[in-house]
Amino acid sequence: MKKLFLLIASALVLIPATTFAQEITRTEDKNTVTYVEETNTPEGKIVTTTVYQKNSVFTNGFWHNWTLGVDLGAQLYYGENDWKVNKWTEMITFPAVDLYLTKWASPSFGVGLGATYGRFKGLYQTTIGKNITAPNPTANFQQDPIVYYNNNNKDYDHEKLAVQAGHYVNVYALAHADLGNIFFGYKPDRFFDIDAYAGGGVILGIGKNGFVDAGTSVVPSASFNCGLNNTFRLAERLRLIINLRGALVGDEFDGESFTDEPTANHWKVNHKLDGIFGVTGGFQFNLGKEHSKWNLASRVSSYQKDVQTIEKIVEKEIPIEKEVIVKDVPEVWWHINFIVDRWDLLTRELVNLQAVSDLIKSTPHTKYLLCGYADKQTATPAHNLMLSENRVKAVYDALVNQFGVNPDQLVTDFKGGVDYMFYNEKELSRCCMITSIKE
Repeated sequence: MKKLFLLIASALVLIPATTFAQEITRTEDKNTVTYVEETNTPEGKIVTTTVYQKNSVFTNGFWHNWTLGVDLGAQLYYGENDWKVNKWTEMITFPAVDLYLTKWASPSFGVGLGATYGRFKGLYQTTIGKNITAPNPTANFQQDPIVYYNNNNKDYDHEKLAVQAGHYVNVYALAHADLGNIFFGYKPDRFFDIDAYAGGGVILGIGKNGFVDAGTSVVPSASFNCGLNNTFRLAERLRLIINLRGALVGDEFDGESFTDEPTANHWKVNHKLDGIFGVTGGFQFNLGKEHSKWNLASRVSSYQKDVQTIEKIVEKEIPIEKEVIVKDVPEVWWHINFIVDRWDLLTRELVNLQAVSDLIKSTPHTKYLLCGYADKQTATPAHNLMLSENRVKAVYDALVNQFGVNPDQLVTDFKGGVDYMFYNEKELSRCCMITSIKE
């Protein structure tokens, strides 16, 4: 209800509020907008101050909100001649290992580094063309001895297709976007989430004799990497991940390229990029300080719906502080009665104290005096002083320990025996009086 009240009050900034006995003042500086609302109530004047941060982006320190992901799976490599295989499942290889280190700059966006090690295999032509019988000099991952591929399509017999196989290491920089937080708002305990990422890097092939480039020096190929990291929350610091990823690499990676053939007639042969597609699974660990939460993030979440409405009024201002102060509390008092020569609380007085405690807690900025009394006609001054002290202690203990009143709001005193306080009845002087303290 307090949120709803805040929204209605903000929306009525420009509408006279005399009907509701309210006065709203708006002030603004370069970074913040402040609303001060004063409302007259039977309990007194309520002053509500709300501060909004303009165009706020919530970030944490450098060592906060790091994640480390490790996963394992299988993949498929698609090169110049791999479309000629009998079954594409023949090109699936295992293992493929991924490692991701990500720094989240906000709940929705992050940057990081990734590395992948994998095995791959495909096909290459041992002869260049129908009329050229010389061995293909460009394929980087030729096997020794040659392993010929038994293709069911006789149209490729003249190419004498053979199997190429190797390993690779792909290192890349990535930009991350948490789709759950972007589209559905920040929620640190969300069970399922999707991290979409993309970025560029360098891929190096590893053959039988180490890094290869047509059997000689190392020539890295550029790689473009993207994927969807599906995460399932297992614990505060641990998530299960299923990673769907892909990479595009240049022809220089496997050395197969046929630039001298007309693209219109040989479009499958002449594509300039090879592809790597993989599915891996593993775990993601939240590292560093504030590993799963953000500074002010709980306020971002609780105010999310409010902000959508407030943005229309105050132009993307996000609430960062709210303070409610009750001032000018009228003089109110309560009479808690005791029986003669006793200081234990009667059940009916506990009922009254529960109502008193609710009002005290609703005015957290107001202090209250608890003062004990006894009737001087019944006992000696010393005995009455002891009675009045014990009575105020009993009321204080019930308010604080039984009804949860903040002890900082209470001030205690005791007066001993006094003359008739109400209606000339000494029984009514056996009491503890509770009164509000005017500031």
